Amino acid sequence: MAGADQVKRNMNEWLNRRLAMLQALGEHYAGKMEGEAKQNAPWTDRTAMARKGLFGESRMDEYFLRVRAAHSVDYGVYLELSMQQKYSILEPTVQRNAPQFFRDAEEVLRG
Repeated sequence: MAGADQVKRNMNEWLNRRLAMLQALGEHYAGKMEGEAKQNAPWTDRTAMARKGLFGESRMDEYFLRVRAAHSVDYGVYLELSMQQKYSILEPTVQRNAPQFFRDAEEVLRG
């Protein structure tokens, strides 16, 4: 049926637009969190490698969006977890951004 085919095309177009918008949103928040983490890292730089090694990343795998902030230096785990998390920057950055990210993602999906 011609009408059913058009409905199916419209639904697929809607889904593809929403997925593209979610991917763009993920990339926005990955960059935002990377910038905030680099700016607000509470440690004193010795070589600046830890600060330079902070990064944000967004990946879209079929219907799953993964957004993360991470370290690229091997001692990043020490900065995040030792000394009662005195030098932690990743978890506070993600926690600060998560509520708005989820509100924005919900708005995209309701679109």
